[in-house]
Amino acid sequence: MRATELKKFKKLLLEQRAKLTGSMGRMAEEALKPNGGGQDVDEIADQGSDQFEQQLTLGLMEAGQQEVARIDEALKRIEDKTYGICEGCQAKIPKPRLEAVPSARYCVECQSKLERFGVLG
Repeated sequence: MRATELKKFKKLLLEQRAKLTGSMGRMAEEALKPNGGGQDVDEIADQGSDQFEQQLTLGLMEAGQQEVARIDEALKRIEDKTYGICEGCQAKIPKPRLEAVPSARYCVECQSKLERFGVLG
């Protein structure tokens, strides 16, 4: 892959990373807000809703952290000059796939095989 293309993908990955970390920071602030100590039925119900939303937010944050890790791995592959090479079959990952999923480690065929056999989720 040419240096100009690698720069383009690196910029895209860094932008995605910044966007994710910003979103996760806002989610963390929201999830960690203290809940009131409700005593009546309505307040107890609100607490249950708040706890559900907090758990949902924490789950989204975990998914975001996993995506940041995939982005960091992709950035490392750019530095190692292995970016855009399928880790399954060693073929070049098509640029349209990298544009759609810049952190992709596998070509579509290898990704499909891994998902079919339950290796990846």
